[in-house]
Amino acid sequence: MRKNILYILSSYNRFSGTPKKTFDLIEHSNNKSFLYVWSTAYSNEFKDGFKNITEKIFEGNYGRNLLNHIKKLINIIDENNIEIIQTQFFFGELLGGILKALKPNIKLIVTFEGAMSAGFIKRNIQKLIYKKVDAFIYISKYVKTEKEKVFSQLKQSETLIIYNGTDKLKVDETLAINKENNFSLLSVSSLINIKNIDVLIDMMQLLSINKQQDIHLFIAGDGVHKKELEAKVKAHKIENRVHFLGRQKAIGNLLAKADVLVHPCYIEGFGLSVVEAMMAEKPVIVSNSGALPEIVEHKKTGFLVNPFKAEDWQKAILELKKNKDLANKIAKNARIKAEQDFSVKNFVNNYNLFYQKL
Repeated sequence: MRKNILYILSSYNRFSGTPKKTFDLIEHSNNKSFLYVWSTAYSNEFKDGFKNITEKIFEGNYGRNLLNHIKKLINIIDENNIEIIQTQFFFGELLGGILKALKPNIKLIVTFEGAMSAGFIKRNIQKLIYKKVDAFIYISKYVKTEKEKVFSQLKQSETLIIYNGTDKLKVDETLAINKENNFSLLSVSSLINIKNIDVLIDMMQLLSINKQQDIHLFIAGDGVHKKELEAKVKAHKIENRVHFLGRQKAIGNLLAKADVLVHPCYIEGFGLSVVEAMMAEKPVIVSNSGALPEIVEHKKTGFLVNPFKAEDWQKAILELKKNKDLANKIAKNARIKAEQDFSVKNFVNNYNLFYQKL
């Protein structure tokens, strides 16, 4: 039986993992999906895509005005016979908790998209909200473990781990793919401290010292840490080999040009860009912390290295560069692993089964 499900998102920003996975879930779901976006950021880039796959889109440009959000959401629930609300992050959880108190027959699902926790006051509010939640979904075992350390009540709650999914990203044939003779490393990441791009800059300096001038690093992403990273690159005098691309839509094209994807985040909740690279049959080098060891098996489907040791990143890069057979074997294993465990089909099927059980 098809369910009427309302997804609450902070924005349309499909550069970010949560709107991207929600888009895939709505697009391939067999349920009737409605979307409430409480900030219209990135509407020019991505709103039309969401409009094409949802029953209806509702926008609440009310900032943090809870009363206005709740009034509008109540009308949406009543007019569209909403049965399930799915939300995430503190403000979304707050909206969901209030709606559950006002509409107790609604099923409320909270998805945990990362391992980080809020400050003391917000945590105590969350403890109250979580008493009203019908089910929690984690994107990895790591996230489940970390959340249960902070909120012990979650151990007695209805929970499920559903790994994110993706398909092989399309390559835009209208965009030229110039595969140069350089050995190309690709990072797809927000430029914030926890993504740990600093270690890649340090790695590139080591490679420069060791005369590996044909190795280039391409960084697709943006964030508050960008200027600091650019300054570090300039200080190391490696501007000609470290390239900041900004946010990019055509990630499939970047993967087609890349030799290796590098992802040094040390508290990654899942790592969607890693799985996208695996789907594209590219070898990956990732941190041996967070949820990444759940995705990558060392020297079988990728390399796991210490997130803070640039020497280890350099060693892994050079091993893949010098040993083409190993790189090809790992890339093929990675694709098989991604297709088996992290496909959109698996991801959506797991959600659909879960919705039916609620």
